[in-house]
Amino acid sequence: MAATGRNLLLTLMGLNIGGAETHVLELALELKREGYHVVVASSGGVYEADLKAAGIPHYYAPMNNKKPASVLRSLSILCRVIRKENIDLVHAHGRIPAFLSGIVTKVMRVPFVTTAHWVFSTTGGLKYITNWGEKVLAVSEDIKTYLMDNYHVNPSDIYVTINGIDTEKFSPKTDVSGVMEEFGLSPDSKKIVYISRMDADRAAVAFQLVSVAEELAKAVPGLEIVIVGGGNVFGELSAEAEAVNRRAGRRIITLTGPRTDINRFANLADVFVGVSRSALEAMASQKPVIVAGNEGYIGIFDEDKLAVGIDTNFCCRGCDAATPERLLADCRKLLGNTAEENDRLGRYGRQMILDQYSVRRMTAENIKMYNSVLDGKRFDFAISGYYGYNNSGDEALLLAIVQSLRAIKEDARICVLSKNAARTQEEYGVHAVYRYNVPKLRRVLKSTKLLISGGGSLMQDVTSSKSLWYYAWVIRLAKRMGAKVMLYANGIGPILRRSNQRRAARALSGVDCITLRENGSLAALQALGLSTEHVVVTADPAMTLTPPPENRIRAILDREGIPSGCRLIGVGLRDWNRNCGNFEESIAKVLDYATETYGLTPLFLPFKYPDDIRIANSINGRLKRRGYVARGRYSSLDMLGLTGQCELMLAMRLHSLIYAAITGVPIIGLTYDPKVNAFVEYMGQDCLFDTRALSASELMRAVDKSQKDVEQIREKQHFRTEELKQKAAQNAVMAFSLIEE
Repeated sequence: MAATGRNLLLTLMGLNIGGAETHVLELALELKREGYHVVVASSGGVYEADLKAAGIPHYYAPMNNKKPASVLRSLSILCRVIRKENIDLVHAHGRIPAFLSGIVTKVMRVPFVTTAHWVFSTTGGLKYITNWGEKVLAVSEDIKTYLMDNYHVNPSDIYVTINGIDTEKFSPKTDVSGVMEEFGLSPDSKKIVYISRMDADRAAVAFQLVSVAEELAKAVPGLEIVIVGGGNVFGELSAEAEAVNRRAGRRIITLTGPRTDINRFANLADVFVGVSRSALEAMASQKPVIVAGNEGYIGIFDEDKLAVGIDTNFCCRGCDAATPERLLADCRKLLGNTAEENDRLGRYGRQMILDQYSVRRMTAENIKMYNSVLDGKRFDFAISGYYGYNNSGDEALLLAIVQSLRAIKEDARICVLSKNAARTQEEYGVHAVYRYNVPKLRRVLKSTKLLISGGGSLMQDVTSSKSLWYYAWVIRLAKRMGAKVMLYANGIGPILRRSNQRRAARALSGVDCITLRENGSLAALQALGLSTEHVVVTADPAMTLTPPPENRIRAILDREGIPSGCRLIGVGLRDWNRNCGNFEESIAKVLDYATETYGLTPLFLPFKYPDDIRIANSINGRLKRRGYVARGRYSSLDMLGLTGQCELMLAMRLHSLIYAAITGVPIIGLTYDPKVNAFVEYMGQDCLFDTRALSASELMRAVDKSQKDVEQIREKQHFRTEELKQKAAQNAVMAFSLIEE
């Protein structure tokens, strides 16, 4: 895991007691053990001694202060530290340190990342001075969502980590005799321990605990409550605690003020009350824990609270509010439990920490983020194809490629060349650039390990020579920029013009790896005079897709006004200048026949939106009993799900046929392109008709056959589909083998 010679600067506001501060301390110590040279800059505090003992340099910088003089001083200090320590990367923790680090690293040309420990106010322009760096580590999934929703951080730039706990330091074996003696605590009494900063935005539960102390003490004779921490409401809390002690005639509540030996107090508890990192540290100490804080209340931690704990990073965000009544009831319950039951809760909590919240795991996730920034390439993959044009087939390809790559490496860094970069970025959680912005393309390809050209039939000139020119140019540009290139499950051809054949051959001759989606494309490649010795025939990437949940598709059908129980024949057509003159009339006759004979209602699915709606409306208008035209712009997965609701698919669009095969729907193919022929034939079906010369009667016989032999057809399609899924999965494996060479 270590990377010798890498110098890291961690910046934060201060080093006094707090969850984020402890997180940084534990991270710095573990990074040091992993072989990194770690430097810390902050306004200082009690944890400086721990850094010094570990041999980690600390530089004073007043980053806890927004005054102009302090800001300028901090900027100067950070610049000096980066030069002196030869820093390779700066990692900021907190809004002010991130703002300052962002300025300095831009000037010094040093990579910069951050960690989001908490949610910040976005009012008063604060949103616009917040800098999350090149990558950001969120300490929980809900903070990741917050970053995306409030700051529009690209999800592919967000890593999710945990608050790592040192399970040797926080252990049931920790000696507590020193603090027992220091504060005069009784060895025979039951003890509730609460640890947090005593600030107004953190200490609500501390005040609640004080408010129920007398009632708890009546129920549990000799009870002692120990509250650890200091802050801006410590004086107010101390006064309320002293009032309780006076009324009781003994010291029920002990306030320790700020401490660095938190582990000793955590192990002191019979019952621990707290939130976030403090709660996790108490679990590591094998104590029964009530998770409660200013953000909300989870309650007694047990198996049934694990999911909400992890989702909120044990901060209780979005949970019901903490109240004195809830706190009183749960404290009474734990104090009244048998020793065996509380021991079970404690052992469960410690095992959970060992499994999911170790410092080593946290550090590994930080290092993964560092490596993604420091390896010299911003992106693992750039993907070029017909994306951002609202074509469901091509969008399905993109989705399948992204999913396949991330199934192998969850944090794969991907940039897509798209006609609609903003939409592509939002829908797929990737980076995206406008496909015709040449300066941006050059920068992306220069910072990319591998260009994936695919999928689809990109190298063809039947629709337009311009399309072929563009994709050939992108391939050549990628090679000039130093990226490897892979043709990813492409279809090749038809390429009719001699000049285009030469252009395609020149571009493809420099490609590092070629996979094709069918054998016809292999023959087309050979016709260009290229060697196919190392070319692999796999399958269309879309074969790896799985439909969305049934309830989601039912909601779409309801929105489109399609009643439950309606038997559907899917129709996926496109305008094509070589369709026969009676094309629409013939299709209408076939659909009327399917309705009258088999009770099938046409559902027109526009696989390229909104282009395919014109022909759908025209044919639907010819029907004796009108069907449905899907009017919404639906995602690839939604279109896959809608296809799966049909009993038969009559289609020209290749991916409408692929969707049908995936969902077990019999197909009748209308061919206008060799790719349609190749797919239908591979599926072992003979229901294939040329759109240049349609016969309505032949199509009707195909409908009869599909209804008569439906189980046999589905069985054969299922067998072939499983073969294609396995072949399609090879594409992503080969892509990774290229970038790992």
